[in-house]
Amino acid sequence: MNKFAFVTAAALFAGMMTPAFADCDTRKADEDKQAAAASKCYDEYLARAQNYGADKDTLRANFKACNEKAGCSQNDSLLK
Repeated sequence: MNKFAFVTAAALFAGMMTPAFADCDTRKADEDKQAAAASKCYDEYLARAQNYGADKDTLRANFKACNEKAGCSQNDSLLK
């Protein structure tokens, strides 16, 4: 029974810690390299979107490509 409890506890611990290593939340850019890459994608989009005559479709495509490269394709939902 103790072996089962140990394995279960280890699995739960691993399940809780795994998301902390790969996070695309741009608010955690100081702590995580992947989040920093996603934050750079978003900053680039915002900077380019402020330019007069910017092609929004191209900017969105570049933003999507940047997020895919960073491994954060779920961040595409930031652009609504």
